[in-house]
Amino acid sequence: MISFSEFLPEMIATIVGVALGGMGAIYSSRRQLKAIKKKRAEIFLKNLESEIAENMQVIELAYQTYISSDHGKSFFLGSIAWDTATVTGDLADVLGLDLADSIENQYRIFFRLRYYVDLMTQLWFAPVEIDGRAEIQEGFKTHIINNLNQAREHFSEVQSAIDKAKKAMIHSEFAKSTR
Repeated sequence: MISFSEFLPEMIATIVGVALGGMGAIYSSRRQLKAIKKKRAEIFLKNLESEIAENMQVIELAYQTYISSDHGKSFFLGSIAWDTATVTGDLADVLGLDLADSIENQYRIFFRLRYYVDLMTQLWFAPVEIDGRAEIQEGFKTHIINNLNQAREHFSEVQSAIDKAKKAMIHSEFAKSTR
């Protein structure tokens, strides 16, 4: 008959080995998830920053047109990077709440602009005999100019938040490389 003291050391060694292996797997998994999250954040930031900058160029041109003319012009603001970044629903987790909120506020303005520009464009193609057409057109133009101004004012806040996040990522990379 085998005594308890004979197999106890092997049993303890097995339990300790399984526990250490499990802890190592958990650590490795968490580290891999952090690396994936960081890479996604870098990609999202690069794409969103580029798309916002392109939209701001369009907004600057449109602003000049709406200020200097009676009728303005139709324009389109892109949202492919935003749609891609938000499809999984974890943008705030990847970028952080403050940065995601700031970017979301900028896109909210973009989407309002798209809405009013679409309405204005539909009005241009509508029959001229519509009662109050001039007042409707002036109302849309006012909303468009207000939102163009909001986008221009909020852009510096968004850009500084993106720059701050990019610097933080660079500093974290530098800190890891000097260890």
